[in-house]
Amino acid sequence: MMRNIVTDMVVVLAGLAAGLWLQDVMARLTEASGVKLLLGQAAIWSLVLGLSGAWLARRRLAVLAERIAGRLEEGQAAPLARRAEAGPFERMSGLAVALAGAGLTILAIADARTFTVLFEEDGPFEYGSALLYFGAAGACLALAGRARGRARLRLWLAGLAALFVFVGGEEISWGQRLLGFGTPDDLAAVNVQGEFTLHNVYSNSLFVYPGLAVTAALLFVLPLAHRHAPALRRLLDALEFPVAPVRSAALYAFAAGCYAVTGLALGTPTPLPINWSDHLPHYDDELLEFLIAALFFVHAASFWRIEPPAASARPESAPQRMPAR
Repeated sequence: MMRNIVTDMVVVLAGLAAGLWLQDVMARLTEASGVKLLLGQAAIWSLVLGLSGAWLARRRLAVLAERIAGRLEEGQAAPLARRAEAGPFERMSGLAVALAGAGLTILAIADARTFTVLFEEDGPFEYGSALLYFGAAGACLALAGRARGRARLRLWLAGLAALFVFVGGEEISWGQRLLGFGTPDDLAAVNVQGEFTLHNVYSNSLFVYPGLAVTAALLFVLPLAHRHAPALRRLLDALEFPVAPVRSAALYAFAAGCYAVTGLALGTPTPLPINWSDHLPHYDDELLEFLIAALFFVHAASFWRIEPPAASARPESAPQRMPAR
């Protein structure tokens, strides 16, 4: 009992400390004031308080998750079947992502000039990121087309496809420089780069933290929860949500490590509010965006390890619902 109380106190205090740090970083990075500052603070503290509250109420939430899952399962023709093992494409592609992250990080340390040229605006890796997101969207739609009788799965896949198209389009300013169209005056007035994008409205860094939160949830938190939290695994399976395998968490952590090392090597360790070089503080961001886009493509092109509908519709032939590795 005492051990649980101490653990709860440590988690809550750590959350409060993180909230104070994030608030300070956001204010320095965005030079926010007035409504922008209040909105940013509200987002940060809503996240901190929400996560702290969820931790304290985790046992009750687990019971609630089981109840919701039970009701959702009543409407399923058959449980959603997921493959426990990675296929050859996923294994080789995951290795390629890790090697790319390591190689590009070493390049940033050894030859910052070449690294920054590769990650310039309209450079090969920016367009590469966009193509990977568009590929991930196409794979999600392909799986949705095959998911007969899986309305929930189709809805999630359509949502992910829309998200990937949006992020890919924003990455290349929706083809603005390729097609040569201008930016509407109202948007240009609030876009710090004068581009036809939303993620540069008011600040280059305004979407950094929400973007990191979403990608961390999809590629790190949910894979770990699906593997190690039985109640959440049952709920996610009942919701038919496309969950990345648990190895995604390791690859995401590795990508974040490459991001941190690259930022330190270039002297622009965003999202920290410090800079000791002449480089613009976005090249490390571009590296992380490329690696994350690659991870989404790998898992989407592997169809999130979801078995074909014909197999998952027959309980007698469906594989055991084992935690993914």
